[in-house]
Amino acid sequence: MDPHGDLTGSKPPRKLRSRASVSKESSSKEYEIKDTEYIQYLPLYKAVDNGDLEATMKFLQEHPDGLTASISADGDTALHVAVLAGHTEIVEELVGRLEQGELGIPNGNNATALNYAAIGGITRIAEELVAKNRGLLTVPNQNGQIPVVVASLYGHKDMVRYLYSVSPKEELSPATNNKNGVMLLTTCIMDELYDIALDLLQHYPKLALDQDSDKDTALDMLAKKPSAFPSGTQLAWWQQWIYNGIRVPLPLASSNNHGDIERPNKGPTDRRNIVKREKKLHFDMLYGLRSIGPVVGNGLEGIEDFW
Repeated sequence: MDPHGDLTGSKPPRKLRSRASVSKESSSKEYEIKDTEYIQYLPLYKAVDNGDLEATMKFLQEHPDGLTASISADGDTALHVAVLAGHTEIVEELVGRLEQGELGIPNGNNATALNYAAIGGITRIAEELVAKNRGLLTVPNQNGQIPVVVASLYGHKDMVRYLYSVSPKEELSPATNNKNGVMLLTTCIMDELYDIALDLLQHYPKLALDQDSDKDTALDMLAKKPSAFPSGTQLAWWQQWIYNGIRVPLPLASSNNHGDIERPNKGPTDRRNIVKREKKLHFDMLYGLRSIGPVVGNGLEGIEDFW
């Protein structure tokens, strides 16, 4: 997805049955607020929603209280609206004016601006919010899902990688009273983000047997993945995981990277580097699977023969 695109084009959650479990932060849920309390901010709402930075800043200069006020029937602040609309420049201006704690103001659906950013998939917006308030990473939506899980349910791979890299791992532990860890695990398997799935299992092996909010386990999701083996041979779940895992894309480039004119790609050299990375990943994958062997039982027996 274009990191500077419009959030209105966001795809629905990848796990179909998870649609009911993903907070509908931008839904029409009635928010208890008097009409006069937000209608007075209608010009601000329109300016932000339309991406009119000049009109937005002019209104806030004349009405400073509008910076943190609820400006929609859902209790959205100007920051919520800007993030939802995907207007990065306005988001940056608002973040610069808001205090750290004000970035975490929830709307009527208990969604923070980072919850919205996770739905939209614009990594630059998430980076802007997290840079000023890392506490947003652990604030759940009304269904108890933290931002990295929300991003995974919507299939935003770049966003998942970023949020996973900065989110406290203890929030994904099976010892917590939520399903965040296993939900992230199963959705990453579905989206073939095997590096994250394995890293998560290395931190918390017991997640391999936990059920997510849809009653699925990691093994269930692996069983549902079609075999990518060219000959059509039916592989055991652990063999399929290895085979799919070795087809790993190159490290994700920056969202703004459109190629390096000074150092263009060199075909043969790049291919050799890819092979080296794949070989390393083979061993990393094997190590990861062995590490969870005691938890999943005998599923890994014969793995050496496969290799």
